[in-house]
Amino acid sequence: MSYCVHCGVKLGDGEKRCPLCFTPVIDPSEPERPSAPRSYPVRTPEQELKRNKQFLLVLAATMLAAPAALCLLIDLLITGGVTWSGYASSALILLFAAVSVPLLAEKHQVYVVVGMTFLCLNSYLFLVERLSNSGRWFFPIALPAISLFAVLLTGIILLYRTERLNRLTLLAALFAAVAIECVAIEWLIARMNGRAGTFLWSPFVLAPCMVISLALIFINYNRAVREEVRRRTHF
Repeated sequence: MSYCVHCGVKLGDGEKRCPLCFTPVIDPSEPERPSAPRSYPVRTPEQELKRNKQFLLVLAATMLAAPAALCLLIDLLITGGVTWSGYASSALILLFAAVSVPLLAEKHQVYVVVGMTFLCLNSYLFLVERLSNSGRWFFPIALPAISLFAVLLTGIILLYRTERLNRLTLLAALFAAVAIECVAIEWLIARMNGRAGTFLWSPFVLAPCMVISLALIFINYNRAVREEVRRRTHF
C-alpha cells in the first residue's frame, strides 16, 4: 500500500493518479493493475431534484386558508357580519392564485408571474373600490398605473433575457421605470381632480432616480470606471 507524495492520502492498488489532488503516482516496484477495485466511491452525476407541485399547492392553500378563516371568524364574532375580513380574505385568495398559476407553468414562468400579479392586484383593488364606497378611482388611476408598470417591467425582463441589458443597465432601467411610474401616477391623480399638468411630489422622485440611472449607464459604458467599480464591489 502506498501514499500520495503530495497530500498523503492512501492510494489503492493500480492508481495512476491521486484521487484527491490528482498527483501522478510513480512506483516502479508495484505492478500496474487497472482492474483493481478503487478505494474510494466513483462520483455519480448529480440528480435533478423535482418539485412536488401538488404538495406545494396544498401547502400554500393550507397556509393561506387558515388565516383567511381566522379573520372571518373573528369578524363574525366581533361585528356579527363580514366587514373588514372581506379585504383580508380576498387578498389571501388572490395571493394563492398569484402563487399557484406560476407554479403550474412549465414555460415562460417569469412572464406568467408578472401577468398573474397584474391580474390579482387589479382584482383586489377593484374589490376594495367596490366594498369601501370611496369613490371611483380604480379605472381612472389604479388600472392605467398598474398596466404601465406591468408593460415597463415586461419590457425590462425581455431585454434582460435577450442579453440586451447587463446587471448595471438592468438597475438603470429599473430606476428609470420607477421614475416614469411615479410621474404617471401623479399625472393620473391630477387629471382625475381636474388639475392636469400639476406635478408636486413626483419630480422629487424623478430627479434622483434619473441621476442614478444615468450614472449607472455612464459606469457601464466607461470601461475604466466599470472595472474600478467591479474591483471594489465585486458586482
